[in-house]
Amino acid sequence: MSVLTEFTVPAEEFILQETLKAVPDVRIEIERVVADNQHVTPYFWVTGDRLDAFERALEADGSVESVIQLENHSDKHFYRVIWLQRPGTLTHAVSKAKATILEAMSEAREWNLRLLFPDESSLTNFHDYCTEHSLSFRLTRLYESRHPDALGKYEVTSKQREALLLALKSGYFSVPREITLESVAKELDISPNALSTRLRRGHANLITNTLHHED
Repeated sequence: MSVLTEFTVPAEEFILQETLKAVPDVRIEIERVVADNQHVTPYFWVTGDRLDAFERALEADGSVESVIQLENHSDKHFYRVIWLQRPGTLTHAVSKAKATILEAMSEAREWNLRLLFPDESSLTNFHDYCTEHSLSFRLTRLYESRHPDALGKYEVTSKQREALLLALKSGYFSVPREITLESVAKELDISPNALSTRLRRGHANLITNTLHHED
């Protein structure tokens, strides 16, 4: 049975340590993280008053291999970043435990993480790895996943799932359409651009992990 957890970790022990040290007053919301034995690739939104300063700090971050800005709005930017996986780090602990980072948000010099572990032994291995390498974390919630397939197998985040289900229930996917994108976004208290991105990425994750197969 998969195990869903929520952790709080210090900003200096997760990703973008140098960037957040230089520009601590921005908010980062990670929508997806792809990690293997060599690289970590997060896709994330950044909001704040110093987005230009954040981007300069990101490009100067010694841990970052490459930066691609995927979207640019007046109040928020969307990035894909790649850097080398390093042993002894929290992301390496996640990779070793074969866990999935479903959500991550920076706030008040710390990260709030939502992780899905394939089983209890995987969570135990994660805990042992963090203890062995003196990594700090605080478990704030632990429970069995109600939708392990949707969150883990299909790599749909909880926010993407919420947006997709609300859009479906409200008739956004009906033919003819029964509600506008703006109306659904208003119910979620996000911008239409943010909702459009969330729906597209949710669709992409579902299609990639259900219909698309490598030859």
